[in-house]
Amino acid sequence: MTRTVSEKREILSRLEPTVVHENVVSERLLERLIHAFQNSEKNYKNTGPVTVDFWPERTDVLPGWWFYEVRKPHILHNDDNKRLWPRLHKTVVIPLDIIEPTQFGVFDQCYLNGPVKIRRPGHQSPSVYYNQDLTDNSLLKYNTGKEFCRETHTEYFSHQHYDAFHGLSVENIVTWKPGDIIVFDTARIHCGANFNKNGISKKLGLSVFTYLK
Repeated sequence: MTRTVSEKREILSRLEPTVVHENVVSERLLERLIHAFQNSEKNYKNTGPVTVDFWPERTDVLPGWWFYEVRKPHILHNDDNKRLWPRLHKTVVIPLDIIEPTQFGVFDQCYLNGPVKIRRPGHQSPSVYYNQDLTDNSLLKYNTGKEFCRETHTEYFSHQHYDAFHGLSVENIVTWKPGDIIVFDTARIHCGANFNKNGISKKLGLSVFTYLK
């Protein structure tokens, strides 16, 4: 999977700041969405997440979406997918259930040649599902070439090796809280905060993926 130079330029030209819409999802809707997850056929991934995936045949009618229940925070990745090709657009995250709010990090850097997980240099493991491992952050658009802030890593992202963050810069760290909706550019690298260190054992969310025709 690779995009043309003009396709990449078009995506980068419409990057926007991450936005949080607070208290827009009612308790009733949260309950119904949680019920839908609990009563749907699940995909138990060997990487940890439990998901319910929906990719309609006609994405011009409905976007793709998936429920995810995780007991370990997501590592650095983008949300690219062949079904969003070539004009991926926004990811909409709807937090559904967690014992207390946590944080969610979005970074300035982007990757536009397919779905990736960011790994520290030298990491070796089989790639799983459709994500490829990226161990060279110089391939990221807007790589700073600088060390990442150690204090920020310690406070939020200690679940992943510090070296994986080389060249990254924070676009926004927002609160992940049921009732809110988080909207960010699908091309951006992002990850969850280390909620385990705060005694949180799991969280449940819903992500919606959009693209432009």
